[in-house]
Amino acid sequence: MKVYISGPISGSPTYPQSFEKAAEYLRDLGNEVVDPTTIDTPCGRQIHGTTWNYYMREGIKLLMDCDRIYMLEGWEDSEGARLEQMIALQLRMPCLYEVEDIERV
Repeated sequence: MKVYISGPISGSPTYPQSFEKAAEYLRDLGNEVVDPTTIDTPCGRQIHGTTWNYYMREGIKLLMDCDRIYMLEGWEDSEGARLEQMIALQLRMPCLYEVEDIERV
């Protein structure tokens, strides 16, 4: 299964660790992981200074090729993660949540 990780990034200084921990866990379960924090900009990889709109557009493109979405703790407080979850639900994509038992992945 190809799993997209979604969660708070803007304003979260620990987001790299949260996404990497989730990616490692999901890979250990045998999934192919799509981590939007690895999106490159046209000028190279730089998170700061690039617009939220750019990252959301690129992330949604990646989400479209996935089988499921994995929502990190705190996703409810992230405008981007809420948008990604809404898209996934509308497409009847299974949504898994970090705070639940995710052995179902």
